[in-house]
Amino acid sequence: MKMLAANLAAWLAPGRFRAEAGRRFVTPRARRQSDTGRAFLNTLQAEDFAGPGGRQRAWTGGQGPLVMFQHGWEADSADLATLAEAVMARGCSVCLIDGPAHGQSEGRQATLLDFAAGIAAAARAFGEPDAVAAHSMGFPATVIAMDRHGLSPRRVAGLAGPDALTANVSFQGRRMGMSQTAIKRLLDAVSWRLGEPADGLSVLHSAPRLRAEALIVHGREDVISPPEAGMRIAAAWPGAQLELMDAMGHRAVLRHPDVVERVSAFLAPDAQPMAPRLQAS
Repeated sequence: MKMLAANLAAWLAPGRFRAEAGRRFVTPRARRQSDTGRAFLNTLQAEDFAGPGGRQRAWTGGQGPLVMFQHGWEADSADLATLAEAVMARGCSVCLIDGPAHGQSEGRQATLLDFAAGIAAAARAFGEPDAVAAHSMGFPATVIAMDRHGLSPRRVAGLAGPDALTANVSFQGRRMGMSQTAIKRLLDAVSWRLGEPADGLSVLHSAPRLRAEALIVHGREDVISPPEAGMRIAAAWPGAQLELMDAMGHRAVLRHPDVVERVSAFLAPDAQPMAPRLQAS
């Protein structure tokens, strides 16, 4: 019934539909999705930096080459905690970023462009990362930060990242039962809120220019960002490695041991593993 009402609103009241759809698109419904990983976050240093929407929170720790981590929409840094812990154990320092209006960062609304600006602001505050790992929307945000803000990691790992904003919005709209008219109105609303055409925000447009080593990981059962998106990204990014994981969905790639091992080895190939702590006798 709700989707029928939305489809009717898009047809009968396009202006009102655009305003409401645009508002919802930039307003996260939740600030976190998981309690898993919070124990590790609490071992790190909580630090604030100036982001595009005000104060942003980062979680830092370790020694060695810096690896940054960016979560996706309606999540927070705990999503990447399992991977970050494995990377830190390999001898890297880590910086996990709560996106604008997410986690313990300020703000009530945010866009993909704000996430990108936040990653660039974190690099200015904590130093240029040697590598970046990003999940879901955090991955195209990382690419935008590289393309527009000068972020220049040597390695980038994309976990379940969409390949293009318009393609992913259309995919999600069709899954929810939105009409073609409603999807078109939604994309108009997205462009309006972004202040630029949504169809210009595509990893596929930027990837051919990027020189960082890339590892693209996608679950074959992902119904949020389909595996075909990962395949298209890997094909467009020079030299990218692609890992399609059987029986995994959008969030399973965050913590599955096979993924953690593969991605942490990619992010920290040259780091020196941390020595085990000696127990007092």
